Amino acid sequence: MKKLNFGIISYAHPHALRFASMIAGGRRTKLVAISGDGSNSDVARAEAKKYGAKFYRTYEGLLKNEKVEAVYIGVETYRHKEIAIRAAEEGKHILLEKPIALTLDDADEIIKAARRAGVKLMLPFNPRFTGPLRKAKEMIDNGEIGLLEYIQAISENVKPPIFLEGLDMSWFLDREKSGGGGFMDTAPHGVDSLLWLTGDLPKKVHADIGSKVYGFPVDDIGTAILEFRRGVLAVLTAGWGNPRGYSYGVEMKYYLVGREGFLDVRTAYPDFTVYQERAEKIYWDRPDIRGIVNSFTDAVLKDEEPPVTGEDARRNLAIILSAYESSRLGKAIKLDL
Repeated sequence: MKKLNFGIISYAHPHALRFASMIAGGRRTKLVAISGDGSNSDVARAEAKKYGAKFYRTYEGLLKNEKVEAVYIGVETYRHKEIAIRAAEEGKHILLEKPIALTLDDADEIIKAARRAGVKLMLPFNPRFTGPLRKAKEMIDNGEIGLLEYIQAISENVKPPIFLEGLDMSWFLDREKSGGGGFMDTAPHGVDSLLWLTGDLPKKVHADIGSKVYGFPVDDIGTAILEFRRGVLAVLTAGWGNPRGYSYGVEMKYYLVGREGFLDVRTAYPDFTVYQERAEKIYWDRPDIRGIVNSFTDAVLKDEEPPVTGEDARRNLAIILSAYESSRLGKAIKLDL
C-alpha cells in the first residue's frame, strides 16, 4: 500500500500533537521528519525521538529531505506565508493550520504559490469532520427538517491555550504573531461549518469581540451574527470562554432550525465524564483529526481536490477580518465574497 510521507513543521500550535499521533499511526501515512521552528522546539525534538522521525532545527532542512512528500505546518500564524510558500516551491503538499494567514494578500500569495507548484493545499477545519455534524448536513441536504432558517452555534469554546501545561503558547497573546485572540483562534472552525452546513455565503456580519473574561491583551471571546444570501440567520459564539477548571477542553454545540424540524447537537465529540476531585471530560475518539488526515491523503494520492481548499480558507479569513472590523466600528459590515 502506498503511504504518504509527512513532515511536521513546528509544534508552536497545540494541534501538532494530535496530527503527529494520527499521521504516525495511520495506515496510509508515515511521519518521517519534524522541525522545531518557533515555540516548543524541545517538544518537537522529543516527538521526533518518540516517533522515530528525523529532527531538524528549522524547516529549511526538512523541506530539502526528498522523502518528505507533504507537510503539516503548525508554526505561529505570522510565519504561515513564509513557510507555506517555501514548502510549495520545494514541491511539498501542504496541510496548513488555520487561519490561512494574517491578511488576505498573504492568503492570495499562498494560494498562488501552491497552484503554481501544482501541490495540494488544505486547511484543517474540524467541525465538518465530526460524526454528528456530518449526519446533520446529510439531513439538511435531504430536506428532513425543511428549509434551514436559523443556526445558533458555539464553535469552538475552549480553554485559553496558555493554560496548556508543558507548552509555550504565549504567542497567542501577541496580536502581531496571531492576528487576534480567542475569536481569531477558534471562530474559523465555526465559520467553515456554517458555510458548509448552509451551502451558502453570508452577505453581512455584525460582531462583538473583545477581552471580556480574562483581561488578556487580545480578545478572548466574541459573537458574530451572519446573514446569509438565501435567508439563513446564524449566531456564532467562539473563543476562549472555558475556565481553567472547566470539565470541557473544547465545546461545539449547534442548534439547527428548519421549517419542519430542529436538530440539537449537544456535543460533536464522543466523550464520557470522570468524577474525582473535579469533573473531566475524556474524548475517547477524535474522528475529526482522522478525517482531515485521510481526506488530505486521498487528495494527494488520488490527485483530487481537497474538501477544504485555499480559496475556502481565504473566504473564511475575509469573514473573520470583517467581524473584527464590525466589532471595532460597532456596526454591520457588508461582505463581498
